[in-house]
Amino acid sequence: MSKHLKKLGLIRARLAGARIATGDVLIFLDAHCEANIGWCEPLLQRIKDSRTSVLVPIIDVIDSKDFQYSTNGYKSFQVGGFEWSGHFDWIEVSDREKKRQARECDQPRQICPAYSPTMAGGLFAIDRRYFWESGSYDEQMDGWGGENLEMSFRIWQCGGTIETIPCSRVGHVFRDFHPYEFPNDRDTHGINTARMALVWMDEYVNLFFLNRPDLKFHPDIGDITHRVMLRKKLRCKSFDWYLKNIYPEKFIPTKNVIGYGRIKAVSKDLCIDDLSQNNEKPFNLGIFWCSKTITKSQFFTLTNAQVLRNELSCATVPHSEDEPRIVKMVPCMDNDDYNEQWEYQNEHLIHVNSGLCLDHKELRSSDEIQVRTCENDSESQHWTIKHDQLL
Repeated sequence: MSKHLKKLGLIRARLAGARIATGDVLIFLDAHCEANIGWCEPLLQRIKDSRTSVLVPIIDVIDSKDFQYSTNGYKSFQVGGFEWSGHFDWIEVSDREKKRQARECDQPRQICPAYSPTMAGGLFAIDRRYFWESGSYDEQMDGWGGENLEMSFRIWQCGGTIETIPCSRVGHVFRDFHPYEFPNDRDTHGINTARMALVWMDEYVNLFFLNRPDLKFHPDIGDITHRVMLRKKLRCKSFDWYLKNIYPEKFIPTKNVIGYGRIKAVSKDLCIDDLSQNNEKPFNLGIFWCSKTITKSQFFTLTNAQVLRNELSCATVPHSEDEPRIVKMVPCMDNDDYNEQWEYQNEHLIHVNSGLCLDHKELRSSDEIQVRTCENDSESQHWTIKHDQLL
């Protein structure tokens, strides 16, 4: 056992442990975990079958207050995704992946390994030699954060796979606070993620910096030359390949669109704005003074399927005429057939279901945006959809 007298941070502590490990397989778990019965054998068997597969157990929930162990059952589970802000999120197993499992696995789908676009990073198993061959961790990352997406993109782009193993279950205490301080009180998650994005995301790094403009020229990002050389050495594929082949369900706000960027009123310096609300829950869309440069809160897309949306939320209008005709943003459905449509004609944004037009008449900055009866000569119903260069 190795003992360090100073705090290393999660990434460097794991590297220190990996360097003294002698087994064929490395299994990383957070300290606040409880492994369930028979959790390890399915991970080891899959690595025996495929040494370039990085494996994630089903992560069950342990209540942080009373340590009660709970599961979502055994018939369904989620896999890892990501947001353009550089955060991990959970997503449903896609229909495309279910079909692949049915083709390639001779067992019931519920117990077949499921491809996962990303992993949470706290719990995984990997062949020890492959851990080092594939680049281990970025040793210039500090503290905690970003290492999970860095490993996720790197493994997929460089020839490996990330798989969720349903027969392996490990409980994890999910806390709503950090029990420790970050090194020098820095945003290590953001800084580490910026390093990751610059190495692995190619031109899509623009979408990351749209969400995190504060990190665009951050001095603590440091030198990424070594990681760029690693990518060339491993002959890794592009991030565009990753999106098309590993995560084609991911919404890309600049692809397959009628328009994207700021939705600006023609007659006033007002733009559609999410008013910094939580996009993971329904909220009323607003209007605000247009920013000098493009920002996340004023970045919207009208897709080829005529869906008005941002990364997570789609625009709807209440169906009842008794309700105020305020535009509400709700979590988007994966199938666009279930998201409401908008037409863009003659500078009018028309809600198809109601036939009403987006209108800023008598509204001020920070008000909630509305739809009203369409009028061709109404100045308050004319909008442009424009984007600046993201970098």
